[in-house]
Amino acid sequence: MITELIDAFDDLQHQLHQLAQHLTTSQPAHWIPLNPTEEQMCGPLDFACELLCDLWYRGHQDGRETRSRHGLIQADSRCIELIHGINAAKDHFRALVQQEKQDLPTWKNSLQQLTERPSDLRDKLSLTGLSRIHLKQCFRHIPILEQAPVRVGFSWYVNGRSIRKLTLAEAEAMLLDLGEDKAHIQIQLEKLGMLPPGTLLARIQNQAPVVRANLVFGQPGAETRKAMNVALPLFIAGDNGILPQHNRISPEPPPGRTRQARGDQRISDEPYLPSLRAYTYRADN
Repeated sequence: MITELIDAFDDLQHQLHQLAQHLTTSQPAHWIPLNPTEEQMCGPLDFACELLCDLWYRGHQDGRETRSRHGLIQADSRCIELIHGINAAKDHFRALVQQEKQDLPTWKNSLQQLTERPSDLRDKLSLTGLSRIHLKQCFRHIPILEQAPVRVGFSWYVNGRSIRKLTLAEAEAMLLDLGEDKAHIQIQLEKLGMLPPGTLLARIQNQAPVVRANLVFGQPGAETRKAMNVALPLFIAGDNGILPQHNRISPEPPPGRTRQARGDQRISDEPYLPSLRAYTYRADN
């Protein structure tokens, strides 16, 4: 399995670098926002190529963090062909990883071999402080539209969060897994025991800011719309050198909330079980 995994990873890298070479040679129409520091280091298309080929963690990067950037790049027929091949290679590599992960000791050994084996790319990445394979960045598809929209509206979505309901039994099991011998866990177990039977808690996970692309197709009066999150530049079929009409937003998300909190908030302001990010529902709802 490790040989197949390595071959799949090598194939993915090879196809990504083919795409980067094609973009560098063809210089398609593009818009990639850069911050002032990035502008001093490289051009927008070079930045996009580096991001597309980036499959590794940097230094002490948090395992939950992925590097991303929105933008637009026009895609000719060769580019479209390469991207479809890359996305298929990503799916193949992901399937092999999931299969390997079923045996955790074997998977850890496989990941170590993937990371430590010598290669020209690996040596080059080591010089820039890159060391570990970033699976999320390996798996994520390159977004592509084979029908060009007439308009693209980018916006930052910074208030996203997922909410999962927890039963008391589920919350207790999760706290015990964290270690019932710990003082702060004991306190939360006692608080949990004070709740009436049948109480549901809300476990909240704040989501990282994402850029949403709002797409408009067709002519006025017969428009269709589609929205999609874009962690990588959006490739749009065409070779006329003209990008769809689009707005320009900052490469970084705005600070804080961009909209007011809802007035009908049903969840308490403070977590009832901080270790689980679990909140109670308001009694008057």
